[in-house]
Amino acid sequence: MLIFSLSHNIISIIFLLCIASQTLAVHVSLSSETDQIALLALKDKFANGDPHALPSWNESLQFCQWEGVTCSRRRMRVSALQLQNQYWGGTLAPSLGNLTFLKEINLTNIKLHGEIPREVGHLKRLHILDLRQNNLHGQIPVEIINCSSLKVIILQYNNLTGKIPSWFGSTMQVTRLSLAFNNFVGSIPPSLGNVSSLEKLTLAYNHLEGSIPPALGRLSKLTFLSLGVNNLSGLIPPSLYNLSNIQTLSITQNQLEGNLLMNIPMAFPNLQILTCGLNRFTGTFPSSISNLSELQLFDIIANDFHGPVPPTLGSLHKLTLFHVARNRFGSGRDDDLDFLSSLQNCTQLQQLAIEINKFGGILIEDLIANLSSSPVWLSMGSNQIYGRIPKELEN
Repeated sequence: MLIFSLSHNIISIIFLLCIASQTLAVHVSLSSETDQIALLALKDKFANGDPHALPSWNESLQFCQWEGVTCSRRRMRVSALQLQNQYWGGTLAPSLGNLTFLKEINLTNIKLHGEIPREVGHLKRLHILDLRQNNLHGQIPVEIINCSSLKVIILQYNNLTGKIPSWFGSTMQVTRLSLAFNNFVGSIPPSLGNVSSLEKLTLAYNHLEGSIPPALGRLSKLTFLSLGVNNLSGLIPPSLYNLSNIQTLSITQNQLEGNLLMNIPMAFPNLQILTCGLNRFTGTFPSSISNLSELQLFDIIANDFHGPVPPTLGSLHKLTLFHVARNRFGSGRDDDLDFLSSLQNCTQLQQLAIEINKFGGILIEDLIANLSSSPVWLSMGSNQIYGRIPKELEN
């Protein structure tokens, strides 16, 4: 009797496992079918009905083998959609929101137009949203805030409009936010200062106005800040000098004013790129930059700086670009060009622009001959330099 009871229990367990297995298989099959239907709807829209687009996207192949589609191994659900550099010119279908296991969307440079569908907000597992270099327009849908796993948002090089949403301040896990080269207006929302995980913030080439919010100084992990080519005004907030991890700081072509911090290396010890040209900055040359051993690009063109350029720049061994044109440097004296001697130690220098200043003195041949072995840009016009053009320029 005991043997019969045990056998009966084992048979029952096996039966239940079979039922569970079949149920799981049906569920996986239905889920996979949902993904396939969503992908085919996407193809129809963003390929703009082109019958020759994405030939692998057909029912003769399992969709995980389609071009640009990556599936998770365990569930066989779409985890990544990566299609770049095509010229279909279609739109993004709402069915994108049905691919609920997506972790990465990379649809770069496939000439998409139309708006970003609100259904993107259904993708709670999404880590990367990269739609750069398209023709998308309209506003950023607020539903994106529901993508609670999102870490990278790249929407640059589109035609997006409206204001930069203040709700970005609630995306606490985002490490990169790139909105450059769009048509955003209004001010930079101070709420961005709440995104403590942010490492790269790019808002350049828009129509932003107002001042730089002091709240950005709270972004202690920030390494890249690009705010150039907007209509920003006012002073650089002192809090910005708290960003000790900054490697790139670009605020060129705005209406910013005031003085630059004299001890830049103290604030930004890892600085590699500093571009703040085409503003209204005043004061003398920030000689402390000679202590920035990682500095590669230095551009303060078209401001109102004055005085001498110090002859202490030889320690900038990684310097490739040095632009100080269109200021009031120099005084018409013979020692104005002494700083060129120190630049002879900058063996990687490729661009030197000092035109439209007040530099005086004779152009000593050795100063030019011993500059970097491969300069590609040398601009010295509209100064008070005299003497003959050095024959060494032929090298």
